[in-house]
Amino acid sequence: MSHRSLLGQITFPLIILFVIMATGLFVIYCAITDTNSARVEQTLHKNLAQQIIHYSDDLQQGDISRSALKPAFHSLMLLGPRYEIYITDNRGQLLVYAAEPSKIKRNNINTAPLERFIKGADYPIYADNPRSPDQQKLFSSAPIFKNSQQIGYVFVILGGDKYDSIVKNLAFDSDMYKILAALIIFFALAFALLVFIFARLVRPISQLDKDMANFVNSDFSTVSNSIPDQYAANEIINLHNNFGSLESKINKQLTQIKSTEQLRREMLSHISHDLKTPLASLKGYLETWLLQYPDAAGTDFIQVAQKNANQLQRLVEQIIELAQLDSNTVSLYQEPVAVAELAQDVLSKFQLQAQQKNITLSVEPKDPSLQAIADIAKLERVLTNLVDNALRHCQSGDSIKIQLKPKDNQLIISIADSGVGIPKEDVDHIFDAHFRAKNTVNGQQGNSGLGLAIVAKLLSLHHAHISVSSVLSQGTTFSFSLPTTSVNI
Repeated sequence: MSHRSLLGQITFPLIILFVIMATGLFVIYCAITDTNSARVEQTLHKNLAQQIIHYSDDLQQGDISRSALKPAFHSLMLLGPRYEIYITDNRGQLLVYAAEPSKIKRNNINTAPLERFIKGADYPIYADNPRSPDQQKLFSSAPIFKNSQQIGYVFVILGGDKYDSIVKNLAFDSDMYKILAALIIFFALAFALLVFIFARLVRPISQLDKDMANFVNSDFSTVSNSIPDQYAANEIINLHNNFGSLESKINKQLTQIKSTEQLRREMLSHISHDLKTPLASLKGYLETWLLQYPDAAGTDFIQVAQKNANQLQRLVEQIIELAQLDSNTVSLYQEPVAVAELAQDVLSKFQLQAQQKNITLSVEPKDPSLQAIADIAKLERVLTNLVDNALRHCQSGDSIKIQLKPKDNQLIISIADSGVGIPKEDVDHIFDAHFRAKNTVNGQQGNSGLGLAIVAKLLSLHHAHISVSSVLSQGTTFSFSLPTTSVNI
């Protein structure tokens, strides 16, 4: 799963936020501009209807008949397509107009806006447009009187259909484009400024993250000497300095641990090598004595001594082997290995011991074509240690089986026994050096606990991982896989 940087996570929401803000402000600007324009328009023409009455003798006398006003309307329409003039009665019924009847969509308008206009309510005020069933328009209006009684209204639409058509075709004039361009430039500059500010804030955190990654990737050996950004907040500077102190402390402690561990390994290796010569001499004398005096008194004690010498020799060999594996100086000589045949050879070494304990050993399947790429000597050591471990956890009547299963260019190798199993709390520790499970059947017979640790390290050299599953009183299975080859024997 990929992750974006902090700056990247901030930038995208900022873009969305600024787009929304720009759109909102532009809409607000347009709404305010439209409202102000409407207010100015209506204020400038508030006396237009009154002027029409003033210059019409018929309207001054209260004559609102179509025949009397028609000539005057044609003259008034010369004012241009911006204005549409109507005469209504007191209820809003259209009486006289210059438009074609087919263009009139409603013959009665609501007179309440007209009364508000005449009484001087705040502009803008909108009234019904006779040429539309649902549209509202700016207007100018004045009452018509006859014998001091109001008989109707002069109703003038400010911005007729022809005028609206022209405006629609020229919706964005040059001034509007300039305003829009100015808004875009303003928000672009504001966005760039905020991104710059956020970059300043994020840069010290990014540097600290880089230093941490370098420290981890160098196995805690490379201490960064970077200096916090001068524009960083005090909290970030403190965090940076604390991390620097932590790096130095961890590096110092790790160096001490590595030095101590190296000394331990060297000492262990030297002691083990120093023990080999006197141990070999001791075994030689014991074996010679048993050969020369097989029936002498005290032979049982010599045999016990010989048995313990053999165990001590195996322990020394394991310590030396483990020390070599820990030093990372062991090389692999990989080749195609017939695993079934190798497994059978390993089981042969334990056949006598298994018969004495009434334990069954087997390999399935016994197919020489099942091969894996491995170091044959080290793979034999792995199988030997795992079978030896299984024998210590088995009793009379149990079985140990080496199972081979090819899958996806890998050969899965399992060593399964039906022995006592491993306690759940011990499973995570069985590959630790010198660890011994609590329920080893023959635990008193010198098991050093190094066998499985050696197995894990040998398989690690092969880039293989060993897994274990175990159920108490039912048995244990160790499994690992190695790459296969197409070469046949």
